[in-house]
Amino acid sequence: MDFEKSVKQQVTLLNEGKPLEAFDQFFDISGVMYANGEVFASSAEEGRKKQEPYIRAAVSIEGKITDVKMLPAKQICVFRNQSSFVTEDGNKHQIDGLCWQHWQGGKIKEEQYFDGEQMKNHIKNGILSQPELLLGG
Repeated sequence: MDFEKSVKQQVTLLNEGKPLEAFDQFFDISGVMYANGEVFASSAEEGRKKQEPYIRAAVSIEGKITDVKMLPAKQICVFRNQSSFVTEDGNKHQIDGLCWQHWQGGKIKEEQYFDGEQMKNHIKNGILSQPELLLGG
């Protein structure tokens, strides 16, 4: 499957409120995840173990992925995640993050996730129109 098709399928799953399905289908087993510049998980197994309890606690997930930009020649993409979810106690939680991914062989090898000030700074510096800004950094 080609890069653009894979990214579009991932975004479709996320928009359908199926983040674990998207993770299982597209994250490489040896992929690395970062959160605001710090290693969050050094494998798919570790990343899933850390994320699954939060996702399973949701009784509903409303996916909202916006500002998708792909650079097929470099196998990178970036997008905003503005999804929300409701927990069993009825509380709604709003996500507001920036997700940058480097793909290889149809799988995500590196994912950088930013929120708060780091997200705002990356957006201000043009990451949504120039996702290559994070390559090598």
